Amino acid sequence: MADEAIVKVVRRYLQALVRHGIPVRFGVLFGSQASGHPDPWSDIDVLVVSPRFDNERRRDDVNLLWRVAARTDSRIEPVAVGQRQFEEDDSSALIEIARREGLIVPLAQAAMRPNRTAD
Repeated sequence: MADEAIVKVVRRYLQALVRHGIPVRFGVLFGSQASGHPDPWSDIDVLVVSPRFDNERRRDDVNLLWRVAARTDSRIEPVAVGQRQFEEDDSSALIEIARREGLIVPLAQAAMRPNRTAD
């Protein structure tokens, strides 16, 4: 189970992205932080799910993801994923792992994921 402090960091990060103009639908925390087995050097792996990323990804948007991550918590490693891509893509191992083992983090406290959600 993910540490609540990590979930709060991710939520704060996603909210900051929205304030910077990225229309985030939700984030997906995956990797060791989601499984609850991080080591002291673990990063925070986050899929940033947005319809903006279903089309051609702009370098400026990806740079913004990293810039906001650095200002929020330097451990955050964002991955831009389109909303449609997250729902339909069956060729990305990373997305499949995040779907299966990740924790959906909504912008607010409300739960969104049928399997596991961050409340």
